[in-house]
Amino acid sequence: MNHLSKILGIAIIFCASAFCTINIFAEDLSPIEKSALSEQSLLTVGSADANAFTEEPAEYSSRLISYLNGISSLSGDFEQVTHSSWSPSSDIYRGQLWVARPHLFRVDTFSPSVQTLVSDGQDFWTYDEDLEQVIVSKLNNDLSQVPLLLFSSDISGLEKAYAISGYSDEVSNHFVLEPLSETSLFRSLVLVFRDGKPITISINATTGQVTTIALSNTMINEDIPAERFEFVAPENVDVIDDRQ
Repeated sequence: MNHLSKILGIAIIFCASAFCTINIFAEDLSPIEKSALSEQSLLTVGSADANAFTEEPAEYSSRLISYLNGISSLSGDFEQVTHSSWSPSSDIYRGQLWVARPHLFRVDTFSPSVQTLVSDGQDFWTYDEDLEQVIVSKLNNDLSQVPLLLFSSDISGLEKAYAISGYSDEVSNHFVLEPLSETSLFRSLVLVFRDGKPITISINATTGQVTTIALSNTMINEDIPAERFEFVAPENVDVIDDRQ
């Protein structure tokens, strides 16, 4: 699995190969997992069906841009659930993330395994504790390839990267983004905002997997120490440098 797939799986970035698979069934689903299944029903329909939920796409586009422009930094806890059409089991993992402009992010996963993803704006590190391996590469800052960058990049080109539509319920705004690039790693993603804060990110990958990331204890526009976006490889691990 390549580096972009790891970002996509986690967040946001946003699917890491070392994460364990946990078998769950409908009666065992948590509220977050039920939310993931709900978003999956929208993500897996075609564009024409998705547009049935849409009212005034231009309004949703401008509203989303306003929300994103209002975020200079974001941090919080996350729980990610990934469903596959070919399997009754789900990948579930939990951790913390920090995001800041420009192109800075850190994702630490604690359960079921320890992994760290870090960008200092130019380079991107992935650390897998089980594999005792660090991979460093140049960061791909393409908005249509790396969803997490929506919260940490200049989004002036957002409408050139995505077709944006949306719908609202009593408490939330749901923004549906469909990449315009034919080489994108995902078919669509849904960002859900409540009171101006992102609460879930759902991604429909080209592989058929649907991943929903639920955010909690979210802090917006708080100062994040610069060292949070620095990475020093632990001793006695293999370091693979793909920057050349």
